[in-house]
Amino acid sequence: MRHATTEPSATPAPAVVAHRWPTALVLASAMFLVLFDSLAVATALPRIGDEFRLGPGRLQWVVTLYSLSIGGLLLLGGRLCDLWGRRRLIVVSLALATLGSALAGLATALAPLLLGRVLQGAGAALAIPATLASAATYFPDEPWRSRVFAVVAATANTAGLAGAIVGGLITSHLGWRWVFLATVPVGLAAMVAARLLLPASRPEPGGRQRLDLAGAVLATGMLLALLFGANRIAESGSDPVGLGAVAASVVLLFLLVRVERRVADPLVRPALLRSRPLVAGCLAFAAHSAAYAVVVVVGSLYLQEVHGLSPAGAGLVLAPVLLGALVSAAPAGALIRRFGARRVVAVALGLCAVTLALVAVNAGGPLPVLVTILVVWGLSAGPIYVGLTRVCVGDAPPGDQGTASAVFESTTHVAGAISVAVFLTLLAAGVGYGVVQFVGAVAGGLGVLALLLIMPAGQPETAPSPAPQRVAAR
Repeated sequence: MRHATTEPSATPAPAVVAHRWPTALVLASAMFLVLFDSLAVATALPRIGDEFRLGPGRLQWVVTLYSLSIGGLLLLGGRLCDLWGRRRLIVVSLALATLGSALAGLATALAPLLLGRVLQGAGAALAIPATLASAATYFPDEPWRSRVFAVVAATANTAGLAGAIVGGLITSHLGWRWVFLATVPVGLAAMVAARLLLPASRPEPGGRQRLDLAGAVLATGMLLALLFGANRIAESGSDPVGLGAVAASVVLLFLLVRVERRVADPLVRPALLRSRPLVAGCLAFAAHSAAYAVVVVVGSLYLQEVHGLSPAGAGLVLAPVLLGALVSAAPAGALIRRFGARRVVAVALGLCAVTLALVAVNAGGPLPVLVTILVVWGLSAGPIYVGLTRVCVGDAPPGDQGTASAVFESTTHVAGAISVAVFLTLLAAGVGYGVVQFVGAVAGGLGVLALLLIMPAGQPETAPSPAPQRVAAR
């Protein structure tokens, strides 16, 4: 297949922006905008179903298409970030997400609503790796690097929490359309701010690189098939459609590996996949995603079936988990600079595993005890995302930071989808909630082992960076 050639690799040389906090806030706003609707739209689904007269089977595509778009396009977004530049991709991603929000909010039928959700997901798939890579590129020195990663992580948690809470308020008082339309003017303002404040990427010497179109198509198809199959199995059990999609993803993965071995500029460089810090970080993040699925997805079902709460009541009980993660992400940068990301994340994952095991032991016990343990779980979880992004993205080679962030972020979508399918299958087979919650605790413990056994000790995450060149944000 013919390869599309880009401009020279737009990898910025290490540079410290002149206006640090405004630049950090622009990156945080980009992450917030593309993730806000991920949970906000869930609160609007009943109203959307009533207006368009949709049953649950068709209505779930409003959420599913968004998730599939993010997970399927992340690797492509990461590679485009390395080839075309961080600022350019952030502006484009915000434009896509804003257009998608406007289209969804103004939709008079299901088709434009779903198209808007696809555009929102595509915008998020481009924005997430570009934002993480920008945090590493524009802030190469400490303490700012870990500080900005903490800000971005806190913003991602805030987006989910705000979406779950504010989305319900907007839907109740203004209507479901304003869940989408309220972000349009903010998205336009963020585009202008990104264009003015973020430095333009500068080409890296070494000639022209090409976008591996064959690899991009195969990787996107593989991820879409895997995520769709896992979601289908989680919803409908082991039906032929879900199993067929998973089988198709395996075939596409085999073809992807063969193609990537032959191209000059692969979608993901083999050296990147041999990086022990990245491999360990992705495995640890996958383990954490599985534990998170137990807390949120299985936990919501548990609260409704065992304690008799409504879906809204279960959401309120779980809200402190997100709030705890938000609170504990704030000091994570300082902890990482003092003790190192490997040690901080291992301790945080271990605490999450212990608290989830306590949830399993107290299955069926008093609700206040459960809520207290869940709050402790949330307070333990905050440093995990900050530390792992710091190592997996911040310490990746400059020309691969976008791709590294995409590989890292893909981990949570794939692991989350697979773990949800496994956990719901176990529950459908009659396995008790306590056993499933204990499986999640074991997954967190395996993440600790991945860090301690694979990630080299003494990673240079706190080492001084090479002397950066100061540039004015323009």
